[in-house]
Amino acid sequence: MSQPPPALFELIPGGLFGPLASANREHYWQLLCRLFDEFFGPDAPVPPSHGIPRREITAAVERYLLSDDPWEDEEGDAPDAPLNVRANGIYERFRAAGWLRQERLGAREMVSMPPVAAQLLSTLIGFCELGPTFVSAKVRSIELQLQQVVQGKAGGEALEEAADQARRLLVSLSSMSLQVRDLMPELSRAETTAQFARAWFERYVGEFFIGDYAELHRADHPLARRSAILAMAREVEGTELRNRLLAWYRDHVAAGDTARAASRLNRSLRRLYELDRIDDYLARLDDDIRQANRRALAFLDYRLRAPDRLDVLLRRAFRGVQRAPEEALRLPVGPGGLMDVERLRPPRRRPRPIARSANATTPPTPEQLARLALLRRMKRSRLVTAEDLAGYVGRHLPAEGRVESTRLDIATIADLRAYQVLVTLALRGHRVGGLRRDDPLSRLQRGFRVELVDGGDDNGAGSAGRYLRAPRFVVERIRKSA
Repeated sequence: MSQPPPALFELIPGGLFGPLASANREHYWQLLCRLFDEFFGPDAPVPPSHGIPRREITAAVERYLLSDDPWEDEEGDAPDAPLNVRANGIYERFRAAGWLRQERLGAREMVSMPPVAAQLLSTLIGFCELGPTFVSAKVRSIELQLQQVVQGKAGGEALEEAADQARRLLVSLSSMSLQVRDLMPELSRAETTAQFARAWFERYVGEFFIGDYAELHRADHPLARRSAILAMAREVEGTELRNRLLAWYRDHVAAGDTARAASRLNRSLRRLYELDRIDDYLARLDDDIRQANRRALAFLDYRLRAPDRLDVLLRRAFRGVQRAPEEALRLPVGPGGLMDVERLRPPRRRPRPIARSANATTPPTPEQLARLALLRRMKRSRLVTAEDLAGYVGRHLPAEGRVESTRLDIATIADLRAYQVLVTLALRGHRVGGLRRDDPLSRLQRGFRVELVDGGDDNGAGSAGRYLRAPRFVVERIRKSA
């Protein structure tokens, strides 16, 4: 090779690939993807700048273990341990490997994903979804690419590249605030005020305000044109141009599969629509920048007010002691022996410790083990995941993609729980403002929507009427626009 290979392990922790190289690498990979998609990725709600409580992360791991089990036995693992113990063990392995970072905020343990791990995981996920590469579209901006698509001068390659650039932009903005927070402790280790000021203006101001941060707020920055980009994306979706792009995706990406081509096209448009969330990321970045500014000003004020040239002051004190008369150097103590026994404090007699005995442990009986297994099955049958709800709805949706609640059957406890979730989705979607984005139930609604029937009476027909009295609703598959 004409050039040395990149130094990979100087950028990422050495044990980062440990979970992905173990016997359970498939489980660890799926769990990392789910955590990234639910908490740390661009599709997740904007997390607080100080991180996410650890209990939420371990609860997500427990939900995954309920739906994906068993795992392969590894050295140091207890396969028969309780669910929460296994979830905490997996969390600690991710933290030790470098995928997660834990910080203490008061009495709470907050978890975040380091920027290097988040970018690497995003790159790995993008590598798994990587399609054909078009070099001619890499040098264009998102707005120019969409203009050429709308004007008919470019095909799906420009739309695909624009969508990838939009996704990379959101990932960069989501990790920039962590970079600002990580820079302050490094600057605070400067030994002198001059070193701190030099590092502040050369690294912080030069790399964030002038290099990145100031450009995000310029009037002529491409981010200021995101409204025009979203308008062109809606124009692509709502005109005959969609049919031409769908044909291109079918011929060049999906190998003739129309459904796969439509899904890939919708994914590209959805990534462009995510540019509307940039304001949330910029608001959080502004808060972190202001906090970093306050910390830097407080540090500079402390350094400027603290006694300077301390070594000179100490030398003056030494010379003053050497030139002072003997009576001025007398210790301010009373008469008598300085180390006399009467001046010493009597020894403290500690009470004898109470004899302690170990608690007796009794192995569980077969009945207790059976009850525990039954309890786990009860919890799993009552838990409704996105896959469970999609399977229940898919069994009842006819070809036309619409079914009323009176035609939904309930045969098991899992069916009853899925029906209850559909009723809750219908009620929350009917209130003012509709279903909120941060509502946990919104993650269960994939590929369909639930609406209440206006003026509908209590649902007393069908097998559901034997168990529940609920308003009537309609489940309708989300149709892809032609």
